[in-house]
Amino acid sequence: MAERVQGRAWAPLVASFFVLYVAFSFGLFSLPVFYPQLIKTFHWSRAQAAGGGSMVLLLIGVLSPVIGALADRFTPKLVMLTGMVVMAVALVLLSTAVTLPAYYSFCALMGVGGSAVSLVPNSMIIAPWFARNRGLAIGVINAAVGLGGITGPRLGNALVSAYGISGAFLHLSYFLIVPFLLTLFLVSGSKAAAAGHKIVDASAVLRMRIFWMFGFALFFSAHTLTAVQQHLVLYLTGHGVTASDAAWGLSILLGSSGLGKILGGAIADRYQTKMSLLVSIVFLALGVIGIWTVEPRSLSLVYAAAAVFGLGYGGVFNAPPLISFEQFGTERVGTVLGLLTMFFGLGTSSGGLLAGAIFDATHSYAQSFGLDLVLQAAAFAMLSL
Repeated sequence: MAERVQGRAWAPLVASFFVLYVAFSFGLFSLPVFYPQLIKTFHWSRAQAAGGGSMVLLLIGVLSPVIGALADRFTPKLVMLTGMVVMAVALVLLSTAVTLPAYYSFCALMGVGGSAVSLVPNSMIIAPWFARNRGLAIGVINAAVGLGGITGPRLGNALVSAYGISGAFLHLSYFLIVPFLLTLFLVSGSKAAAAGHKIVDASAVLRMRIFWMFGFALFFSAHTLTAVQQHLVLYLTGHGVTASDAAWGLSILLGSSGLGKILGGAIADRYQTKMSLLVSIVFLALGVIGIWTVEPRSLSLVYAAAAVFGLGYGGVFNAPPLISFEQFGTERVGTVLGLLTMFFGLGTSSGGLLAGAIFDATHSYAQSFGLDLVLQAAAFAMLSL
């Protein structure tokens, strides 16, 4: 039986890899590349443009408990297929947006689709197939998000240059057919929804100190992830860096996160998820210090700092499912995984929005970078207790 399971494990692994690479990453991580053009074309503020991305991330997070519960009830496969359809529709509608309310509405729909193809259902598909090296397996599929981070911003920048805002969104929607077909044919069902396994009592989990410790550490770290990721292009172009070079910096950050996911998963397998998260927080803090203090037009140094930040980004991204599986097992754990992912999502949604608001008020990112360092210190202290 073990050999049969091991032999079949590659199929859901491949499908989940491409779902996270294309369906989750392309729209989400290319969105910041659209901000300069949205600001220039529609005369929006930086906070208004970044607000769309923050809305996507907020919904990915706050809907995670719902997505986890639906995956428990209907299987992760059905949830993911539905999410890809919603994501494609959102991208098509974004190609028609010319007003801020329309932009926000379609970004909200993108957030719904993004939550349904996020780490929650993908992790639930993968975890039961890997009793050993589960952290590494989760890291491998999450590395697809890093790969999407390398290609997504570059692809978005190329599409905007070739087709403008409208055509770029429309062309991004075409790519979702690949992960949709892979999921349809390679994922036959979900062992995570095995009948007869008792669903983890969410109310009991909410009374556990460790849940809140991990939850707030995830919130603080996730805030910093998007405060930097969502504004790196704007920060660099505001200091005279070309749009292409700035997009490459974002690609390096997100690409390095792929290595961070694998490294973080391996650390979690060998030690514990707590240690993996602590190491990731250190990388985040070092990356923020580097990006903040290096001359923006010294691109090699900026890229190095972005790569260090990406290592931490990847490790934090891994944490919600690894905490869930480490503490509560792998079956019917969707609701608990969704609750932890909600902390992560609330942090990611606040990061980009608050950083934009701080810049609009002060015309500088210095205070935002300073806040990021304070939050990482708080997260590290909380996990060290």
